[in-house]
Amino acid sequence: MKLTFLMMCAFVFSLSAGVRAQDQMVTLKVEGMPFTKVISELKRQTQLDFFYSFDEVDVKQTISLDVKNSKIDEVLQQMFGDKFTWEYIDRMVIIKPALPDEPEKKSLRVKGFVYDMQRVPMPGVTVKVAGVSLGTATDTRGWFAMDLPVTSGTLEFSFVGFKKKMVAFNAQSDTLRVIMEEDIQALDETIVVAYGNTTRRKSTGAISVVKGEELRGIPAASIATLLQGRVAGMDVTQMSGAPGGGGTAVTIRGYNSLDVEQGRRFSNPLWVVDGVPMNSFSSPITGTNLLSDLNPDMIESIQVLKDASSAAIYGSRAANGVILVTTKKGKQNQKATFTANVSYTWSMLPELPTVTTGRGERLHRLRVARDFPWAYVDPETNRYKYPTTLREQYDYSSQGAKLDANFIVVPRNTENGSMLQDSLNSFYNNSTNYFPIYYVKGKVINANIQTYGGSEKMTYGIGLGYYNEKGIFRGTGYNRVDLNSTMNVTPVNRLNVDLRLNASLSNRDRTSGDGTLQSASPVETVPGDPQELSSLLPGEGSVAWNAVLDALKGTKEKNRGVRLRTNFRLGYEPIDGLNISTSLAADYSIDRRNYFQPSYMSDDDYSKSVGETGINLMVLNENLVSYNRTFKEEHMVNFVAGFSYQYDQTEYNGGSAQNAPSDKIYYAPAGMPDLGIQESNGTKETIALKHYQSDMQEKTLLSYFARLEYGFRDKYLVSFSLRRDGSSTFGEDNRWGTFPSVAAGWTFSEESFVKDNLSWLSFGKIRASWGRSGMHFSQNYLALGIMNVGATPYRGQATIEPEWVRGLYNHDLSWEETDQYDFGLDLDLFNHRLGITLDYYYRYTDKLLTTIWLPGIHNGYSSQWRNAGAISNEGIEVMIKYDIFNREDLYWKISVNGARNWNRFEKSYDGKDFGGNIIGKPLNGIYALKTDGFINEQDEMKVFYNQQGVSNYLSNFYKGAFYKPGDYKFVDVNGDGTIGSGDAVYCGSALPIVSGGIVNEFRWKNFDLNMLMAYSLGRHIVNNLSKAVLTNGKYALMTDLNAISFWEKPGDHPDYPKLESDRMNSMWSYVDRDVEKVNYLKLKTLTVGYSFPKKWSRKAGIDELRVFVSGENLFTWTNYSGLDPETVDITSGFDLMSNYPLARKYTLGLTLKF
Repeated sequence: MKLTFLMMCAFVFSLSAGVRAQDQMVTLKVEGMPFTKVISELKRQTQLDFFYSFDEVDVKQTISLDVKNSKIDEVLQQMFGDKFTWEYIDRMVIIKPALPDEPEKKSLRVKGFVYDMQRVPMPGVTVKVAGVSLGTATDTRGWFAMDLPVTSGTLEFSFVGFKKKMVAFNAQSDTLRVIMEEDIQALDETIVVAYGNTTRRKSTGAISVVKGEELRGIPAASIATLLQGRVAGMDVTQMSGAPGGGGTAVTIRGYNSLDVEQGRRFSNPLWVVDGVPMNSFSSPITGTNLLSDLNPDMIESIQVLKDASSAAIYGSRAANGVILVTTKKGKQNQKATFTANVSYTWSMLPELPTVTTGRGERLHRLRVARDFPWAYVDPETNRYKYPTTLREQYDYSSQGAKLDANFIVVPRNTENGSMLQDSLNSFYNNSTNYFPIYYVKGKVINANIQTYGGSEKMTYGIGLGYYNEKGIFRGTGYNRVDLNSTMNVTPVNRLNVDLRLNASLSNRDRTSGDGTLQSASPVETVPGDPQELSSLLPGEGSVAWNAVLDALKGTKEKNRGVRLRTNFRLGYEPIDGLNISTSLAADYSIDRRNYFQPSYMSDDDYSKSVGETGINLMVLNENLVSYNRTFKEEHMVNFVAGFSYQYDQTEYNGGSAQNAPSDKIYYAPAGMPDLGIQESNGTKETIALKHYQSDMQEKTLLSYFARLEYGFRDKYLVSFSLRRDGSSTFGEDNRWGTFPSVAAGWTFSEESFVKDNLSWLSFGKIRASWGRSGMHFSQNYLALGIMNVGATPYRGQATIEPEWVRGLYNHDLSWEETDQYDFGLDLDLFNHRLGITLDYYYRYTDKLLTTIWLPGIHNGYSSQWRNAGAISNEGIEVMIKYDIFNREDLYWKISVNGARNWNRFEKSYDGKDFGGNIIGKPLNGIYALKTDGFINEQDEMKVFYNQQGVSNYLSNFYKGAFYKPGDYKFVDVNGDGTIGSGDAVYCGSALPIVSGGIVNEFRWKNFDLNMLMAYSLGRHIVNNLSKAVLTNGKYALMTDLNAISFWEKPGDHPDYPKLESDRMNSMWSYVDRDVEKVNYLKLKTLTVGYSFPKKWSRKAGIDELRVFVSGENLFTWTNYSGLDPETVDITSGFDLMSNYPLARKYTLGLTLKF
């Protein structure tokens, strides 16, 4: 290619040399020697490098020479004659074909400076004229100047690690100032790992990376929800959309817990922010999830450590995987930047449930009540029989015989009937749908300002964020103000000081709170009012409605939180590559709740004030020694070792007081009464009006750890790590746990046999790893035995007694241990345009913590905490990325990921099924009665006799509700002659079998688009409420009666049995046919942005001006009969439609960067 590449390389070097290259002397006598060997000998004697094109020089020719102490110029003249010319540049000889003389052309001097993105001058940048073999290189100031034989054209700027830049010039061009952009290949991008960093090229573990820029434009209270569908093998299920609340399950490589503790529900991973583990549970006081204190707009990147070799160095906390969050910070020599981002969001309930109201509900409820058969013993046949007439019901009413529930055989009072029968009363003659009344339009205001910069000795970053969300259910909301700052200083050579500070203040409104202590649910629900109010009642604006609303307005609740996280690190580098550091980090959070209930809402006519405070403190000291060095450009060694001490403390104070002198006094000032009178059934009792409780618990964790990584030519990679943890929470015989790991990688694409034969393969690596990690329980004193305050005082004095249910000590209580094997394949094809990552893993978790019921009552204890089970997760993960277009003005990348997981309960302490888990089956199973269609004739049912000779057809516990035509034909699985819980069979797991996502990133000129779709396959769900509303008058009739069918005659194949009242014989409970295998695909987020041309924005002093619109939870495609399958609890699979729904959101935003 006319030596273009050679010329680019040549001009990088300076144009001077100590000894003139052309004066080098050569002595050589050869006969018929190959051309390439002659060149090699010349190089040896002269120490010069010879550059030429294989297309222009005949390298297969042979050369004969006989020279002695001749100049290299004379030797080359003998070799090439007049057909070639050569040029000396420093220690290089450029050989090229001779060109005929060209006529003189006009010349132009082109000059300028070249900088990087931080406006730092760049020396050594190659500058050439496109299409012409002319060029130069920038000096130490980034300056270049060339006299060109043309008056216009295009300059091409290139430098290793930076994107090629094209700049046009002409005679009017002034001094150019060119900014080079980094071109970091995905293989060499920095990946943060435990206690260090690596690259994809050098990594031996299964690590997924999500960049902060992928999440921009999506306002969210918690970072967890933004990760859905972006990481292969990580399932994110948002079971509640409550602002600031919990209920988001993040599961890496399968469900790995028996859900025995709230702090470890849903197999949540360990979150580590800037190297410091972060508390991520939901507060039992306010219900706020502590992840909500982390502002997603301040995040630089997120790394998900999935295999044990990556996570094992976190030891006893890493069994469920580790998520590393890196926040934004300033860079060295970075010009100060200021960014402002603001957005406004409208949110709404995507879909209201279908409700049959008014006359339709009344007629349906009356019909159900009219058909309420209950059998009696027929004296003639001595067999249970259903009455067929009201007379028969009357005659055998003493046995409970029933036919029509509206027929009252012996009226007990003269009160009116139910509201269903009182259609002439206007109060009960309405058609009110309460869902649109309770669900309202919500809004979100999200604003952030950030500034970053740095010099040679210091970098800094400051960010201030504001988030305010009003929920879609009346009376719910969440707001947060957060301050984030980082500072890194090098005060003297080789000494580094780093300080990070994060502070947040939050407030939360919720409607599910009550007057009890520590009552916040980890999965936020909504009050049952819209589900449980009959449409016959008057609605908004009525006297009754306003009275209830006024009463509810009297209830006051404040939920506030303060969070402080800080980390101070001191590092010293005595020699190159060796770093010694110590750090001190703290995570302090305090949650406060104040609840007030006015006196008119109490049966005792007492007001009630509740106050709670919860404090969580974590202090961590880590001391590290690391060494990172590459020897002879082939041997890479990375070693890190250290020890850490972690102290955790939880504190709780809570109390209540009643009977304030006024309903305007929301708190409990001094002087509130201690005692009061409570009346019940005509009797009076003295009760305490003040209550108080407090608690403080603490634990410590001492750890030693080390990791050694070695790489040879970035081709052969090995890694070893070891961690030893000692915890105060375990039994005296098991205080310490050891967690090793080993991993290896082979970059086979670097082998010559691959390079020579597979040109389409850009990168290929095989990985294998094994490691052991652990999980300790969140309760601090289980292994030590638990004592409680006695229920009965002795002579007015409090007593102490054992916690009889779960308080028996167990000195053998130990860690949960997880062994994981991983085999991975990384491929980049077609010049890195197509990327494929494939992983197979097997994870076995033993010594699972759970409570075991003890035999007998010998010592008073009924159960004990033990390591009593094992779970396995086996799966395949795949991530495929493809750059469809990758041009400067058009870019489109699509990423598809998916994971198939096989979850199994492997064993129990006694080899038997227990706790609702079946050995060999997945966790979180759904069990239901087995059916075989419907009963068409009574003779299909077996007849059973008791000892008195009384016979009955197959039934459950209640013989008077035996199964008849129109009922389900239940299968007596255990053969005991009755239908009960012993006949329930396993119908599937609430956990998904396959989950993943599809991400599209598109840029065209100044427009950008980001679209995320998430999918879940194979979940088993019971739409429990859809069936319960048909016969249970407690609920609104949330169904379309025209869309469902009931059994009416033999041969029917309906949706449900014969419509009648629920006779407590499991007919209207869920059965096997009600368990749905659910799949869904969701358009989770769609963001479209436009960046104004910089030549416009810079006129206003703005470096970047971008507007964007986004949508969240836009569409759901599913085969589920309910509203939203994602909000169904993954631990049970039952949909009671009580979880806070996920809002559909539309956002308009603006970003300014100066």
